[in-house]
Amino acid sequence: MGEQHRTRTPAGIELAWRASGDAARRRAQAADERRPGPRPGLTLERIVTAAIDIADGEGLAAVSLARVASALGAATTSLYRHVRSKDDLVMVMRDAATAPPPDLPPDSERWRESLAGIAWQIYDLYRRHPWALQVPTSGPPNMPNELLWGEHMLRALSRTTLSSPDQLRAVTLISGYVREQARLTLDPIIADGAAEDYFPFLGRVMTPDRYPMFCRLFGDQANTGSIGYTTEDFQFGLDRILAGLAELDQDGRTR
Repeated sequence: MGEQHRTRTPAGIELAWRASGDAARRRAQAADERRPGPRPGLTLERIVTAAIDIADGEGLAAVSLARVASALGAATTSLYRHVRSKDDLVMVMRDAATAPPPDLPPDSERWRESLAGIAWQIYDLYRRHPWALQVPTSGPPNMPNELLWGEHMLRALSRTTLSSPDQLRAVTLISGYVREQARLTLDPIIADGAAEDYFPFLGRVMTPDRYPMFCRLFGDQANTGSIGYTTEDFQFGLDRILAGLAELDQDGRTR
């Protein structure tokens, strides 16, 4: 057999797991910081929290190790003991910002309602931290909190007749749908007020012989108003996904 080469886990992923494992200690530390006493020492948790605050207020581009250090009243070099680069820091930030709430209630007996609630919570997290959508993702889930969300979904799906592969496919489908819809909601293709230019433009370039269905739809003034992606659009797609999973579950129960 040939020699097998082991791929090193990216530093950002290892940092995210360390930060997740220290979540309980971070909450206790936050309580301590509200009490009179000496300033707590520099930790990965404090660095990530400060970086998220900057990104929430000014966007991801405003985050740098120097800026985070300044916000913490520390020297930039002191951050290197905890995080080596902005890329690594951003990976930890994304996972920390989209963590499930510590008081997430147990799943109910109704799996569809459970999945819908989980999807909405993730959707709302992206809307509160829109910069997280700018962080590239690739490969299978490998970050602690995205896997924890998947754990909650799998717990709900375990009450269905879906096979294990189909349960994993459902988790991937819902996670990808939520992320893309949040992106469309926060960064729509057609900004508010642009519809007055958009539809006249289409009227000039689209002809009924080539685009009969669009021309028929846009011939109705009711379909040429403001354009955007709303919570109603999100709910529409989520309902269709859950209805499809329910049909698959029912097929399994009748076999």
